[in-house]
Amino acid sequence: MISKAVLRTSLWLAMGTWIGSWAFFAFVVSRITFQVLPGDVAGDLAAALLAILHFGGAGAALIAAAAAVALGRRGLVIGLPVLLAVLCLVSEVWLSPEVAAVRPSTLGENGTVETQLRFQTLHSLSIGLFLAIHLASLILVGLYARLDTRDLADSAASGD
Repeated sequence: MISKAVLRTSLWLAMGTWIGSWAFFAFVVSRITFQVLPGDVAGDLAAALLAILHFGGAGAALIAAAAAVALGRRGLVIGLPVLLAVLCLVSEVWLSPEVAAVRPSTLGENGTVETQLRFQTLHSLSIGLFLAIHLASLILVGLYARLDTRDLADSAASGD
């Protein structure tokens, strides 16, 4: 049986990597990328990085859920990361290609007012979903921290 220390380490490493990489992308990489690169190059770079973040986020969420199950946890701390993993994959497999298909740099002079509006809508949805997943992952950290604190207090009280 895998020790609780290994399970907790796996859970926290997955969550920290996931949250840290998403925050670094959102608050540093994307801002600098769009400031220093031409729009089409910045968009291509952001799309490539988002693919890594989406798949990595899904993997981290599933690792966290599996570790939580192995630690004997139930309910929201299992269901939420599984839902977030699905949302990461939906964003990458469905939403990102839709955004890329109507990006102004993709369409060039063939872009219309309708495609510009579709791009703005899909891009806003993509950003909103990214931020919602990120916020939910931060809430999940709080839930895990609360459970770890409770478990450690229970262990101390029982003399383990």
